[in-house]
Amino acid sequence: MRVLLLTGVAGLALAACATTETAEAPAAPVAAAAAPAAPPAAPAAAAPAANTQAFARVVDLGQGVSMLIGAGGNLGVSVGDDGVFLIDDQFATNAEVNLAKIEELTKGKPKYLINTHWHFDHAGGNEVFGKAGATIFASDKVRKRLTGEIPSQSRGAPAVPAAKSALPVVTFVDGIDFHLNGQTIRAVRAPLPAHTDGDTLIYFVEADVLHTGDTYMKDRYPFVDTGSGGTQAGFIAAIEKALSIAGPNTKVIPGHGELSTKADLQAALDMHKGARAAVDAQVKAGKTLEQTVAAKPLAQWTPRFGSAVGSDDSYVTVIYNELKK
Repeated sequence: MRVLLLTGVAGLALAACATTETAEAPAAPVAAAAAPAAPPAAPAAAAPAANTQAFARVVDLGQGVSMLIGAGGNLGVSVGDDGVFLIDDQFATNAEVNLAKIEELTKGKPKYLINTHWHFDHAGGNEVFGKAGATIFASDKVRKRLTGEIPSQSRGAPAVPAAKSALPVVTFVDGIDFHLNGQTIRAVRAPLPAHTDGDTLIYFVEADVLHTGDTYMKDRYPFVDTGSGGTQAGFIAAIEKALSIAGPNTKVIPGHGELSTKADLQAALDMHKGARAAVDAQVKAGKTLEQTVAAKPLAQWTPRFGSAVGSDDSYVTVIYNELKK
């Protein structure tokens, strides 16, 4: 059985509605998928008007698992006899078209939905998918941030409670296993707050596919959402956890960016550790934040990870402030 497979599955006219590819031969990235991850002003807040298109690409990863790439965070999906299992749902503004496309491609609506974290480019479609019948799962912190039980300040804007249908109805503290579509699907909490304080990694054991959420974004400096409890130390711990799960051939679905490998994870970990050490050297030398930013301590990593202008300075600022606490 295959998921969103373009060959060998009768009746799925994928060419008409999405670009499909195999993991071995990925197409060039679409511009929308390259947009940096941005935290929400509120779970229910409207995303930018441009984020109204359905996902544009489908990457078949084998054994009924696929990666869906579009304007928001990367989605993971499994389809089989037990139904459609979906990881994340992008924006509120493209939830309806995403739902329609998933239903068209899989001949069913998502039965199970898990959020990697609470941001609107990953969980913004919860209300639409929840109303369509999906049972939503997430870490306990995701539900608490969506309800407003834990206040969130993402880039200075307070979060607004989400609708009831958008809320996870099953939550977990450390993790949870699903047994669906011939897969053991293992959801594992990040060891420490990283991108947020509610990050979850999801591993399809038999398919050997790992979705990292935004604890890892391919070849980018991270966004550490300190207003949602995120920490730079947590990114190091999360990627170490991902590396402990991944094998030599694991296909890694990042929160944003192209399909990745264990080697890509290792490169990101080396960058995070090196960045922390470089900023720490400035702190120990008595440098101010302004002096540290001006020194460009991340210069050796910026050619690979600094695709967004100013992302190196932002990352330096987060690390500096964390080390000074």
